[in-house]
Amino acid sequence: MRLKHFFVLLAVGIILLAGVALFSTFRSHPTLFYVTEGFVVVLLFYLWYFYRKTIRPYDTLIGGIELVRELDLTTRLAPSGQHETDIIVRTFNDLLNRLRTFLNLLIEASPMGVIQCDLDGNITSMNPAAREMLSASVEEAIYALPLGETTTVRLPGEPQLFRISHQSFPDRGYQHPFFLIESLTSEVRLAEKAAYERVIRMIAHEVNNSVAGIIGSLTGDKAERLTALSAFVTRFAEVVKIPQPHLSEEVDACRPFLENLCTQANVKIDFNLTDEAIPVHLDTVLFQQVLINIVKNAVESIGERLKVGNSTSEMNEGQVTVTTSIPSKLVITDNGHGIPSSAFLLH
Repeated sequence: MRLKHFFVLLAVGIILLAGVALFSTFRSHPTLFYVTEGFVVVLLFYLWYFYRKTIRPYDTLIGGIELVRELDLTTRLAPSGQHETDIIVRTFNDLLNRLRTFLNLLIEASPMGVIQCDLDGNITSMNPAAREMLSASVEEAIYALPLGETTTVRLPGEPQLFRISHQSFPDRGYQHPFFLIESLTSEVRLAEKAAYERVIRMIAHEVNNSVAGIIGSLTGDKAERLTALSAFVTRFAEVVKIPQPHLSEEVDACRPFLENLCTQANVKIDFNLTDEAIPVHLDTVLFQQVLINIVKNAVESIGERLKVGNSTSEMNEGQVTVTTSIPSKLVITDNGHGIPSSAFLLH
């Protein structure tokens, strides 16, 4: 039972006792009757004041807790008129405002598309990810999806796959619909890649077993051709076992060569690499060649600048910095001359 109900029962009990006391003193003690009647009036006024200053603010705070429990972050508590309680009310409303602002920032930065609608189902807002994912097919699926359901949509003629969920959130006592759009393209590609790897390894295993049983009974060119076929299938199977390259690991693999390249030119090189593995899609050999060429160009640019300087201190100012960051960013900076702006003009 809530505190409000206990208070009501207490007030009713006091009023009944006062009524019995008034009835018993009505005839026998007239003076005592008027005194008791005045006491009852004062008591009723005090009960009303106590309810206004204690029970009603308490109900206000309980109502705020119920709003949070129902995830309604738009409704705000009204001041109760009681100083101590209003401090809590203002703090509570400020906390909800900050939380809503934080959630809006999360929605704007989320890689998942979020589309909000009004009570009639019309789109009112969407985050940047939703704008990129929204197409005619996706929009058609959105309007056809019932509340609480989830579906997947593949764009016609493209390998893009999206999962769409239709949910709702409470706002001023009403359930406002919204949609979540999640791209499944990368997950599907990884699953397809894993399936292809399993098929290729299985085929290679079966081919090699069959060739091993036949090659012993053949001689000459036929045996050599089967041996070559077995070697080709084995190398083909080994290709799919190559792990996915990681950006920081590929840069770190070139560290000794890059450090030696910079040391010979009296240039300092720093590496700021992330500890977290950053998967990338690249040819490792070509990537290392590009990385080495960029650092080599940076060293040469610094060398040109140092030739202009006259003091010995300037000879120690050569600096190259290699930095990796999430999601898959590689930045190489140096303090050389750089490329003149005239080089970008068309003649």
